Amino acid sequence: MSLGLLLGIVFTLGWIPVFMYRTEELSEALPSYQGTERLWMFATPACLAIHCTVAGVTLSFVDAMPLWSTALGLAVYGTAVVFWLWGRVLISPLHMRRLPDEPPLQLRRDGAFGVVRHPLYFSYVLACAAPVIIARSSVLLVTFGVCALVLAVRAVLEERRLHAQLGAQYEEYCRSVKRLVPFVW
Repeated sequence: MSLGLLLGIVFTLGWIPVFMYRTEELSEALPSYQGTERLWMFATPACLAIHCTVAGVTLSFVDAMPLWSTALGLAVYGTAVVFWLWGRVLISPLHMRRLPDEPPLQLRRDGAFGVVRHPLYFSYVLACAAPVIIARSSVLLVTFGVCALVLAVRAVLEERRLHAQLGAQYEEYCRSVKRLVPFVW
């Protein structure tokens, strides 16, 4: 088995917890989304799936992967999975799911939520970046860019909902913690 194929399998398996322990059941949450928000709800998994598929195929055909980029890519991916789990358990126990119309049990400002306001989306961005770091492919860079854009739009749309649910408390939180990229945006 080639290193690229092995990495493709590792990157695929790393997404399993994201789907097993997602914060909302899509079929139950769908009625909560209307118009533009509903469109982006479908676009997000589609873009992530396309990027992951392209990443797996690309990695399986890469002839030479420098050790430094492979190690860095795996470190970034491992960080993404751990950060996602950290953020997810702060929302609610893994077996509990919440609907978008339900306000958070409490506004978390600690842990992963003290780093970025959307730690799950940030984790997706990191996970999508990992194969780009390893393969250094322009096609992967484009699909990564689309994923990052889609996740940024989802974060903005989700914040509209959170502003409506939490009001001034959320406004103050937004002033102290960046949205999606730590210390930047």
